[in-house]
Amino acid sequence: MNGQHLRALPSEELTRLIGARWKATGILKESEGPFVDEAVQLLKDGIDLITDSDKALTNLLSYPLHATLTSSEGKSVLEDKLSEVSASLLSAYDSGELLGALDEGHSGWQKWVKGFGKSLKRKGKSLFMPLRVLLTGKLHGPDMGASILLLHKAGKSGVVAAEAGFITLDERFNMLRQLHWDSLNQDQPQPEPAATLSS
Repeated sequence: MNGQHLRALPSEELTRLIGARWKATGILKESEGPFVDEAVQLLKDGIDLITDSDKALTNLLSYPLHATLTSSEGKSVLEDKLSEVSASLLSAYDSGELLGALDEGHSGWQKWVKGFGKSLKRKGKSLFMPLRVLLTGKLHGPDMGASILLLHKAGKSGVVAAEAGFITLDERFNMLRQLHWDSLNQDQPQPEPAATLSS
């Protein structure tokens, strides 16, 4: 069954199929419930085959921050004072402000992001790219707000199996706290000199 057929299925049927798959492959402990419903809604556009759903979910649960920051694509985000955004984000987390906003759901998240952006005098891409990298460990992915809310929910509900490689929000913030920004800025691979064309 390909992506078009999958997406043509009634929402409940798609959720049932994917939820059963996630439980059978050992990523989740349950095949249904609010977490499964929201995860399927968030990830379904990137799922062409039922088997793709495993990678879609494990990708969401993972946190490849270091690989992203040391990649050539991550360099511009890193150089845009990412360490300052990280310090402000850690302080919002430590004060309980961010978690309180996540407990309020989507509207709480949106309100928090707006205030966070104002405090840093950032908006649009210069706000969302660093936030995406710091919170998800990635440069691209499904809707950031919905992703973070889902990660928050996963951490609280215990629905994710221990062997799924899930890095909780708490663990992500601990990793951010231990990052050595100076060495990251120096670690950047130097661009290869362009090969000279032999005439």
